[in-house]
Amino acid sequence: MEKVDLPERKSAVPSALFGLPLGRIAIAIAAVVALGIYVGILLFGPNSLTVLLGLEEQRSVYERHIKSLKAENAALQKEYFELKQLEPDQ
Repeated sequence: MEKVDLPERKSAVPSALFGLPLGRIAIAIAAVVALGIYVGILLFGPNSLTVLLGLEEQRSVYERHIKSLKAENAALQKEYFELKQLEPDQ
C-alpha cells in the first residue's frame, strides 16, 4: 500500500501568538494582573500609602495641639504660683 500524504489540518486554536507560545503569554498576563493587584493593595489597602499620609497629618495636628496645651499649662502654672504667693502663710 502506498502512503498518501494528507495535508496537515490546521488547529482551531493557534499554538503561538506573535511568535511566542501561548503558555508564556498566559503566564505574562497573570504576572501583570498579580502585580497590578499588589500595587493596588499598596496604594489603597489597609496598610497603604494613603493611610500612612493620613496618619502623618494626624500626628502633626496632635503635635501642634500638644504645643498649645503646653503653653497654656505654663501660663496657668505661672498664674497659680503668683496667686499662691499672695496668700498669707499658713
